[in-house]
Amino acid sequence: MAELAPIFGVRHFSPAAALHVARWLDELDPDVVLIEGPSDATDQLVHLAHKKTVPPVALLAFTKTRPVRSIVYPMAAYCAEWVAARWAITRKKTVRFIDLPAAVFLEMHEERRRAGEAAAAAAEKAAETEEKVAATPDKAAAAPDHSQAYLDDPYQEIARIAGEVDHDTWWERHFEHTTAVEAYRGAIFEFGRGLRDVREDDAARTAETLVREAHMRREILAATAKKKKAVVICGAYHAPVLTTEHPAMTDAELASLPRTDCVLTLMPYSYTRLSSQSGYGAGNHAPSYFEALYEEHAAGHPERIAARYLSTLAAELRKGGIIRSSAEVIEAVRLAEGLASMNDSPVATLRDLRDAAVTLLGQGYRLPLERALRVVEIGSAVGRLPPGVSRTALQDDFHQLVKTLRLDKYIADEDQKLELDLREDRTKKTKDAAFLDRARSTFLSRLDVLDIGFAKTTGRSQKGTAFESWKLRWTPECEIRLAERSLVADSIESAAALALAERLTEAKDVGEATKVLLLAANCELHDALAVATRRVQELTVDEAGFASAAAGLSDLMELVRYGNVRDVDPAPLRPILEQLYLRSTLLLYGAAICDDDAAKKVRAGMDRAHDLAFAGEDEIDPEHWITAVRRVAESDDRNALLSGYATALLIERNRMDDDEIDREVSRRLSPGSDASVGVGWFEGLVQRNRAALFLRKPLWASLSTYVEALDDDAFRRALLYLRRAFATFSQGEIRRVVGLLGDAWKGVGTADLAAEVEKKLDATEIASLTDDLGDLDLL
Repeated sequence: MAELAPIFGVRHFSPAAALHVARWLDELDPDVVLIEGPSDATDQLVHLAHKKTVPPVALLAFTKTRPVRSIVYPMAAYCAEWVAARWAITRKKTVRFIDLPAAVFLEMHEERRRAGEAAAAAAEKAAETEEKVAATPDKAAAAPDHSQAYLDDPYQEIARIAGEVDHDTWWERHFEHTTAVEAYRGAIFEFGRGLRDVREDDAARTAETLVREAHMRREILAATAKKKKAVVICGAYHAPVLTTEHPAMTDAELASLPRTDCVLTLMPYSYTRLSSQSGYGAGNHAPSYFEALYEEHAAGHPERIAARYLSTLAAELRKGGIIRSSAEVIEAVRLAEGLASMNDSPVATLRDLRDAAVTLLGQGYRLPLERALRVVEIGSAVGRLPPGVSRTALQDDFHQLVKTLRLDKYIADEDQKLELDLREDRTKKTKDAAFLDRARSTFLSRLDVLDIGFAKTTGRSQKGTAFESWKLRWTPECEIRLAERSLVADSIESAAALALAERLTEAKDVGEATKVLLLAANCELHDALAVATRRVQELTVDEAGFASAAAGLSDLMELVRYGNVRDVDPAPLRPILEQLYLRSTLLLYGAAICDDDAAKKVRAGMDRAHDLAFAGEDEIDPEHWITAVRRVAESDDRNALLSGYATALLIERNRMDDDEIDREVSRRLSPGSDASVGVGWFEGLVQRNRAALFLRKPLWASLSTYVEALDDDAFRRALLYLRRAFATFSQGEIRRVVGLLGDAWKGVGTADLAAEVEKKLDATEIASLTDDLGDLDLL
């Protein structure tokens, strides 16, 4: 059995593999370097050698049709594939990827997904007859095949046998500090051969692996056909079978592979995302640490990694206000080296370093170190690509706008805040500088519409101001979504306009349409704004839902009153606002016949309409709203909570005098009123303007009399509404209620009553109350 070409098996994201591959290539000086990776992405490799390309970066492949499916191939500075590619490119050698094309991977994965769904459905159907089959006496169960024993998790089993806590520690202790190239190459080759003997994937995954390896053998044979000196860098698992003993893929087999149309591009990646993708033991759970380990080995000083890790950790702790001395760092280094010696390791591993850090820098506690550990072990590094390199037009537009708007520092995989003032900065000399924050807001709003994930608004400091707050975080998923959006547009502006057009088409009512209108204004897409305005006007005529109409009122009012921040002309919107306001007043009465769940939306709509009615707009006559509210307040067949809430709105605007209020309270809380109606009305009443209600002692006396007159069953029903009514009261408000009830209950001292109310119940008392309430759930 002979290798098709000299092979160096690697563990992806292994610092030692990257270091030894570079030395091995220097020694062999091959003409062709073949690397495990999607073969249709070979033309992307040249960009890795660009002086402005900074790892981590990734190859991205995504389908041209929706729903978009994608695959990402990340690379870091300490990745053997990255090192090998740059070695070849800088020396003008031929370099190729030799794995299955990404177009094939995407389609094979989709076929596997569909097969999995079919298998799950078949298993569910088989489960229905399993008992019958098991019960059949003349059917003998097939004996399991024990000819080959496989391990469910060979990585963890290796660690267990070696006495290590986990496989990554075992790997680092035995491989990452190996200094001899051939010793590493030989050991990892045998490791890969051993894995093939003890690990078995599911049938679909195994079939895919065999196809991949046949394709790699085909590519190796093609590269060596002209007697050129070629070498192969691939995963250690595949290295033992890239030999003459196994057949290569034929032309017919290659033509029969499933494919899909896809786009291939390079994208920046991040260490934060890389650290979360260690599912198959790729050694990338601590990328910043592994990069440091690679750098120290490359510099010839691997023993310095302990001092570098712990001193950097101490520096990060100081930033958080935790001061640790140099002596403590020195002692931590000694402890880590001692822990390594106890495990027959010449150099401390990451686990040794972390244990030493917790013991001395954390003084026995890990929690104070968590933030610093994330920085030192994972880091927040984000890769960079040169302008125009392997990006779609949409991605280029995004990155150019980031640079123009001076948002470069926010391209980091960590949460950051950005405060914006949309007003003109008159201290600036140019228009672009004067309106920089507004341009930033427009850009971020467009990204939000596109659901890129980079920016999320946290709102304005208060409604109507020109101040906005944003939370920014760049992740590789942002770049993937940008690439996906490039299927429909070449710029952020046009993509946002198309996205809003889709939402507008899907809008079923005024509330949904006015949301699009507001977004169009925030995105400063004037054509979209005009189209949305016409659509809102059309829907207003036939709007039948009060909650939707009220939501539309709120959005329109924001544009009419504060749209000048975005240069929105309010004139075309004012007639629509007036028309929708009048329609809302007509719809309120019908909407008030509803259950308690629907009442929550109606009540929110009442708040919006009420605010607009008294906002001082010339076109809006508040009397129309007051008439509608009074009709609901006086009605006995509307939702009780909404009737109570309507009464509260009238009291707030001084549209009910004391006699009217007393009569309404007496009527609603009369002994003959149903518990759900009487207490439900009270719940709505106390949702607004409680200060005014606290001044009306007869109200609380009426409530007390009403509750006392309820029988046991009615009282239990009333408890649900009473609990809801008082759930939003503050502690101070509760004390005021206690005082008012103390006055109503003659002979009861207010202080004693307050003490009784605030007393904590013990378990026995809670159990007794629970028994009294039966199956009533107050949670």
